Amino acid sequence: MQPFALREARRTVSSSGSGQKASARPRPDPLGWDFEDIPTPVLQCPPVQYLPRNSKGNDLVIGDVHGQRATFERMLDEVGYSPERGDRILLLGDVIDRGPDSPGMLSWLQRDGVYCIRGNHEQLMIESLDGNKLMEELWVGHNGGGWASDLGPGALEDWRHALNSLPVALEVDVPQGKMVLVHAEVSETTPWWATREWLEEGDRTALIRSIWSKSRVWNRPERDAGVPDVWRTFHGHVALKKFINVGNMRWIDRGAGHANSYDGAALACVVIEPEGTERAPVLVRVRDVETRYT
Repeated sequence: MQPFALREARRTVSSSGSGQKASARPRPDPLGWDFEDIPTPVLQCPPVQYLPRNSKGNDLVIGDVHGQRATFERMLDEVGYSPERGDRILLLGDVIDRGPDSPGMLSWLQRDGVYCIRGNHEQLMIESLDGNKLMEELWVGHNGGGWASDLGPGALEDWRHALNSLPVALEVDVPQGKMVLVHAEVSETTPWWATREWLEEGDRTALIRSIWSKSRVWNRPERDAGVPDVWRTFHGHVALKKFINVGNMRWIDRGAGHANSYDGAALACVVIEPEGTERAPVLVRVRDVETRYT
């Protein structure tokens, strides 16, 4: 029996002995025309990484770093990051491009207790290193990927290995249930359990929505209740001048990748304490840190 059929069989429920089947698994929203040229991501690792409850330290959910390593490290100081205590760093993807020190982020991806999901910038680099010329033009010409031209073959191979190890989503056990990190969005038409299964099966729509789509945050309906079967979801991808909270969904990219054009560009962190308390987001402006470090 195939995995999908097995899961569907497990969802078959008996009602007074009738053996009626539960409702069919919903599909993610169809993709728009603007995703036609984006290749379906081919993953070399499980698409969803599962983390057990952090009963000792804090979980630090951090928005898109975009090569702002100095700001990132200042942020860790601001929130009192302590790996000795058991703190974990949960990165929402797009740790590279546009900022001054993308290469410096590699060592962070290789550290214990640091977990990162795949953003569209990581996916662009993966596709470029795999020889996709269209994605390379999009990455280098329009998304700040030129920094990689200074890397030698060994460093490029290190990056290839690190990025191919990144999942599309993190599912984290917390006292309230589950916390999910997805770079872009979870489709409005699918609860998390269905999105997770589509991702595990390599579904194109689920993969591209998770990495690329902005439709739910920009076109949000008046009564979007969020993702019904989890406690909280966190997202980056959309550079914002203020946080956007929709139902139980949080978008926390505060524009660190646009520091050259936006004076308020900042990096955001939300701390989740061991008992599940969600602290108010902490912001560190890129300009404040770069002035201090130069």
